[in-house]
Amino acid sequence: MLQLENGLYVVAGAGGGGIGTQVCATLAAAGAHVLALDRDEAGCATARSILSADPDAHAVVQVDLMEEAGIDQLFAETQARLGPIRGLVNVVGGMPSADLAAPMLDDGELGRFDFLMRLNLVPALIASRAAARLMRDQGQGGSIVNTASGSGHVSMAYGAGYGAAKAALMNLTRTMAVEWGPMNIRVNAVSPGSIRTETVGRGKLAGGEPGPDDPAMRTIPLRRRGTTRDIANGALFLLSDLSSYITGQILDIDGGTMARPSFNDAYDVSVFMTAPALRARLT
Repeated sequence: MLQLENGLYVVAGAGGGGIGTQVCATLAAAGAHVLALDRDEAGCATARSILSADPDAHAVVQVDLMEEAGIDQLFAETQARLGPIRGLVNVVGGMPSADLAAPMLDDGELGRFDFLMRLNLVPALIASRAAARLMRDQGQGGSIVNTASGSGHVSMAYGAGYGAAKAALMNLTRTMAVEWGPMNIRVNAVSPGSIRTETVGRGKLAGGEPGPDDPAMRTIPLRRRGTTRDIANGALFLLSDLSSYITGQILDIDGGTMARPSFNDAYDVSVFMTAPALRARLT
Protein backbone atom coordinates (compact mmCIF):
# COMPACT_ATOMS: atom_id res chain seq x y z
CA MET A 1 0.00 0.00 0.00
CA LEU A 2 3.06 2.23 0.10
CA GLN A 3 3.74 1.55 -3.57
CA LEU A 4 3.08 4.31 -6.10
CA GLU A 5 3.19 2.43 -9.40
CA ASN A 6 1.38 3.65 -12.53
CA GLY A 7 1.19 7.26 -11.51
CA LEU A 8 3.01 10.53 -12.00
CA TYR A 9 4.17 12.36 -8.89
CA VAL A 10 5.48 15.91 -9.11
CA VAL A 11 8.17 17.20 -6.76
CA ALA A 12 8.36 20.99 -6.83
CA GLY A 13 11.72 22.10 -5.46
CA ALA A 14 13.56 18.88 -6.23
CA GLY A 15 17.18 20.01 -6.37
CA GLY A 16 19.88 21.11 -4.00
CA GLY A 17 20.43 17.81 -2.20
CA GLY A 18 17.93 18.57 0.55
CA ILE A 19 14.38 17.48 1.31
CA GLY A 20 13.13 17.73 -2.27
CA THR A 21 15.96 15.59 -3.62
CA GLN A 22 15.31 12.90 -1.01
CA VAL A 23 11.59 12.99 -1.80
CA CYS A 24 12.45 12.27 -5.45
CA ALA A 25 14.59 9.29 -4.43
CA THR A 26 11.96 7.93 -2.04
CA LEU A 27 9.09 8.20 -4.51
CA ALA A 28 11.12 6.64 -7.32
CA ALA A 29 12.01 3.72 -5.03
CA ALA A 30 8.28 3.28 -4.34
CA GLY A 31 7.64 2.87 -8.08
CA ALA A 32 6.46 6.37 -8.96
CA HIS A 33 7.15 8.22 -12.18
CA VAL A 34 8.65 11.49 -10.97
CA LEU A 35 8.48 14.94 -12.51
CA ALA A 36 11.21 16.88 -10.70
CA LEU A 37 11.07 20.67 -10.89
CA ASP A 38 13.71 23.18 -9.84
CA ARG A 39 14.40 26.79 -10.72
CA ASP A 40 18.12 26.49 -11.51
CA GLU A 41 20.26 24.13 -13.53
CA ALA A 42 22.40 23.08 -10.56
CA GLY A 43 19.27 21.92 -8.74
CA CYS A 44 18.05 20.09 -11.83
CA ALA A 45 21.43 18.36 -12.17
CA THR A 46 21.16 17.09 -8.60
CA ALA A 47 17.65 15.72 -9.20
CA ARG A 48 18.74 14.22 -12.53
CA SER A 49 21.55 12.31 -10.84
CA ILE A 50 19.09 10.84 -8.33
CA LEU A 51 16.71 9.69 -11.06
CA SER A 52 19.34 8.59 -13.60
CA ALA A 53 18.85 4.86 -13.01
CA ASP A 54 15.65 4.94 -15.10
CA PRO A 55 15.54 8.24 -17.03
CA ASP A 56 12.68 7.07 -19.26
CA ALA A 57 10.42 6.81 -16.20
CA HIS A 58 11.11 10.33 -14.95
CA ALA A 59 11.47 13.90 -16.12
CA VAL A 60 13.48 16.84 -14.76
CA VAL A 61 12.48 20.35 -15.81
CA GLN A 62 13.96 23.73 -14.96
CA VAL A 63 11.12 26.10 -14.16
CA ASP A 64 10.41 29.05 -11.88
CA LEU A 65 7.20 28.36 -9.97
CA MET A 66 6.89 32.00 -8.98
CA GLU A 67 5.32 32.41 -12.42
CA GLU A 68 2.13 30.55 -13.38
CA ALA A 69 2.43 30.79 -17.17
CA GLY A 70 3.06 27.42 -18.79
CA ILE A 71 2.67 25.25 -15.69
CA ASP A 72 -0.64 23.70 -16.77
CA GLN A 73 0.83 22.83 -20.16
CA LEU A 74 3.99 21.37 -18.59
CA PHE A 75 1.98 19.10 -16.29
CA ALA A 76 -0.37 18.02 -19.11
CA GLU A 77 2.48 17.21 -21.51
CA THR A 78 4.38 15.24 -18.87
CA GLN A 79 1.39 13.16 -17.84
CA ALA A 80 0.70 12.35 -21.50
CA ARG A 81 4.11 10.66 -21.53
CA LEU A 82 4.44 9.27 -18.00
CA GLY A 83 0.87 8.66 -16.84
CA PRO A 84 -1.82 10.56 -14.93
CA ILE A 85 -0.80 12.89 -12.13
CA ARG A 86 -1.68 11.27 -8.82
CA GLY A 87 0.38 13.31 -6.42
CA LEU A 88 2.37 16.48 -5.78
CA VAL A 89 4.89 17.41 -3.10
CA ASN A 90 5.57 21.13 -2.70
CA VAL A 91 9.01 21.78 -1.25
CA VAL A 92 9.81 25.18 -2.77
CA GLY A 93 10.46 27.75 -0.06
CA GLY A 94 12.88 28.38 2.74
CA MET A 95 14.63 31.28 4.38
CA PRO A 96 18.04 32.36 3.04
CA SER A 97 20.37 33.26 5.88
CA ALA A 98 20.79 36.73 4.36
CA ASP A 99 17.10 37.35 5.03
CA LEU A 100 17.39 36.83 8.78
CA ALA A 101 17.17 40.28 10.31
CA ALA A 102 16.98 41.89 13.70
CA PRO A 103 13.92 43.53 14.89
CA MET A 104 10.86 44.06 12.77
CA LEU A 105 11.33 47.82 13.14
CA ASP A 106 14.44 47.85 10.91
CA ASP A 107 14.32 49.76 7.66
CA GLY A 108 13.91 47.47 4.67
CA GLU A 109 12.12 44.76 6.62
CA LEU A 110 8.92 45.13 4.56
CA GLY A 111 10.66 44.13 1.35
CA ARG A 112 12.26 41.13 3.04
CA PHE A 113 8.90 40.15 4.55
CA ASP A 114 7.19 40.34 1.16
CA PHE A 115 9.89 38.23 -0.50
CA LEU A 116 9.65 35.46 2.11
CA MET A 117 5.86 35.43 2.01
CA ARG A 118 5.85 35.02 -1.78
CA LEU A 119 8.65 32.45 -1.84
CA ASN A 120 6.91 30.20 0.68
CA LEU A 121 3.34 30.56 -0.60
CA VAL A 122 3.11 31.37 -4.30
CA PRO A 123 4.93 28.31 -5.76
CA ALA A 124 2.87 25.89 -3.65
CA LEU A 125 -0.37 27.54 -4.74
CA ILE A 126 0.58 27.63 -8.43
CA ALA A 127 1.71 23.98 -8.54
CA SER A 128 -1.27 22.79 -6.48
CA ARG A 129 -3.80 24.53 -8.71
CA ALA A 130 -2.29 23.03 -11.86
CA ALA A 131 -2.14 19.51 -10.39
CA ALA A 132 -5.64 19.72 -8.89
CA ARG A 133 -7.19 20.75 -12.22
CA LEU A 134 -5.75 17.65 -13.90
CA MET A 135 -6.78 15.42 -10.99
CA ARG A 136 -10.31 16.81 -11.24
CA ASP A 137 -10.51 16.27 -15.00
CA GLN A 138 -9.26 12.68 -14.70
CA GLY A 139 -11.84 11.86 -12.04
CA GLN A 140 -9.38 9.75 -9.99
CA GLY A 141 -8.47 12.30 -7.35
CA GLY A 142 -5.02 12.46 -5.88
CA SER A 143 -2.90 13.68 -2.99
CA ILE A 144 -1.01 16.94 -2.47
CA VAL A 145 1.59 17.39 0.27
CA ASN A 146 2.85 20.82 1.23
CA THR A 147 5.99 21.47 3.27
CA ALA A 148 5.22 23.66 6.26
CA SER A 149 7.47 24.22 9.28
CA GLY A 150 7.43 24.23 13.05
CA SER A 151 7.97 27.99 12.66
CA GLY A 152 4.38 28.21 11.47
CA HIS A 153 3.15 26.94 14.84
CA VAL A 154 5.15 29.32 17.02
CA SER A 155 6.94 32.67 16.69
CA MET A 156 9.88 33.17 14.33
CA ALA A 157 12.00 35.95 15.75
CA TYR A 158 14.25 37.53 13.09
CA GLY A 159 12.37 35.66 10.37
CA ALA A 160 8.84 37.04 10.58
CA GLY A 161 8.12 36.62 6.87
CA TYR A 162 9.08 32.95 6.92
CA GLY A 163 7.08 32.11 10.04
CA ALA A 164 4.02 34.02 8.82
CA ALA A 165 4.22 32.36 5.40
CA LYS A 166 4.39 28.86 6.89
CA ALA A 167 1.41 29.62 9.14
CA ALA A 168 -0.45 30.83 6.05
CA LEU A 169 0.56 27.69 4.15
CA MET A 170 -1.00 25.55 6.89
CA ASN A 171 -4.25 27.50 6.53
CA LEU A 172 -4.06 27.24 2.74
CA THR A 173 -3.55 23.48 3.08
CA ARG A 174 -6.76 23.14 5.09
CA THR A 175 -8.68 25.39 2.71
CA MET A 176 -7.62 23.39 -0.34
CA ALA A 177 -8.52 20.18 1.50
CA VAL A 178 -12.05 21.42 2.13
CA GLU A 179 -12.63 22.87 -1.34
CA TRP A 180 -11.14 19.94 -3.25
CA GLY A 181 -12.26 17.10 -0.98
CA PRO A 182 -15.46 16.42 -2.98
CA MET A 183 -13.20 15.66 -5.97
CA ASN A 184 -11.28 13.09 -3.89
CA ILE A 185 -8.23 15.34 -3.82
CA ARG A 186 -6.53 15.14 -0.45
CA VAL A 187 -4.28 17.97 0.75
CA ASN A 188 -2.03 17.67 3.79
CA ALA A 189 1.28 19.11 4.95
CA VAL A 190 4.40 17.84 6.62
CA SER A 191 5.88 20.20 9.20
CA PRO A 192 9.62 19.57 9.69
CA GLY A 193 11.47 20.45 12.83
CA SER A 194 15.26 20.82 12.85
CA ILE A 195 16.46 18.79 9.85
CA ARG A 196 20.04 17.93 8.94
CA THR A 197 20.54 18.53 5.22
CA GLU A 198 23.41 18.48 2.77
CA THR A 199 22.23 21.23 0.47
CA VAL A 200 24.37 22.26 -2.46
CA GLY A 201 25.13 25.92 -3.13
CA ARG A 202 22.89 27.31 -0.41
CA GLY A 203 23.80 29.06 2.83
CA LYS A 204 23.56 27.16 6.10
CA LEU A 205 22.04 28.53 9.28
CA ALA A 206 24.19 26.34 11.56
CA GLY A 207 27.96 26.52 11.86
CA GLY A 208 28.33 22.82 12.65
CA GLU A 209 26.47 19.67 13.60
CA PRO A 210 25.90 19.33 17.38
CA GLY A 211 26.90 16.07 18.97
CA PRO A 212 24.52 13.85 20.97
CA ASP A 213 25.63 15.47 24.25
CA ASP A 214 25.25 19.02 23.00
CA PRO A 215 22.75 21.03 25.11
CA ALA A 216 20.86 21.82 21.89
CA MET A 217 19.89 18.15 21.60
CA ARG A 218 18.01 18.40 24.88
CA THR A 219 15.42 20.59 23.17
CA ILE A 220 14.39 17.58 21.06
CA PRO A 221 12.71 14.72 22.98
CA LEU A 222 14.16 12.10 20.60
CA ARG A 223 17.61 13.64 21.14
CA ARG A 224 18.56 13.88 17.48
CA ARG A 225 17.96 16.16 14.54
CA GLY A 226 15.80 14.85 11.75
CA THR A 227 17.01 13.72 8.35
CA THR A 228 15.65 14.40 4.90
CA ARG A 229 14.59 10.74 4.79
CA ASP A 230 12.35 11.32 7.82
CA ILE A 231 10.49 14.02 5.89
CA ALA A 232 10.37 12.05 2.64
CA ASN A 233 8.89 9.05 4.46
CA GLY A 234 6.15 11.27 5.87
CA ALA A 235 5.37 12.60 2.39
CA LEU A 236 5.28 9.04 1.02
CA PHE A 237 2.76 8.06 3.69
CA LEU A 238 0.50 11.01 2.88
CA LEU A 239 0.67 10.25 -0.85
CA SER A 240 -0.11 6.57 -0.39
CA ASP A 241 -3.39 4.74 0.07
CA LEU A 242 -2.50 4.17 3.72
CA SER A 243 -3.67 7.76 4.29
CA SER A 244 -6.75 7.59 2.09
CA TYR A 245 -9.02 9.08 4.80
CA ILE A 246 -6.61 11.78 5.91
CA THR A 247 -6.90 15.31 4.57
CA GLY A 248 -6.48 18.84 5.89
CA GLN A 249 -3.90 17.72 8.44
CA ILE A 250 -0.46 19.00 9.44
CA LEU A 251 1.95 16.16 10.26
CA ASP A 252 4.69 17.39 12.59
CA ILE A 253 7.93 15.52 11.88
CA ASP A 254 10.11 17.06 14.55
CA GLY A 255 11.20 14.44 17.07
CA GLY A 256 8.63 15.76 19.52
CA THR A 257 9.90 19.35 19.55
CA MET A 258 6.49 21.01 19.27
CA ALA A 259 5.19 18.84 22.12
CA ARG A 260 7.84 20.17 24.49
CA PRO A 261 6.98 23.35 26.45
CA SER A 262 9.40 26.22 26.02
CA PHE A 263 9.64 26.64 29.80
CA ASN A 264 11.11 23.17 30.39
CA ASP A 265 14.73 23.11 31.48
CA ALA A 266 17.41 20.67 30.36
CA TYR A 267 15.80 17.94 32.52
CA ASP A 268 12.32 18.66 31.09
CA VAL A 269 11.20 20.05 34.42
CA SER A 270 9.36 23.36 34.44
CA VAL A 271 11.66 26.26 35.34
CA PHE A 272 8.85 27.45 37.61
CA MET A 273 9.17 24.34 39.80
CA THR A 274 11.82 25.72 42.13
CA ALA A 275 11.31 23.75 45.35
CA PRO A 276 14.68 21.98 45.93
CA ALA A 277 13.19 18.75 47.24
CA LEU A 278 10.80 18.46 44.33
CA ARG A 279 13.51 19.17 41.76
CA ALA A 280 15.82 16.64 43.37
CA ARG A 281 13.12 13.96 43.19
CA LEU A 282 12.26 14.68 39.55
CA THR A 283 15.77 15.01 38.21
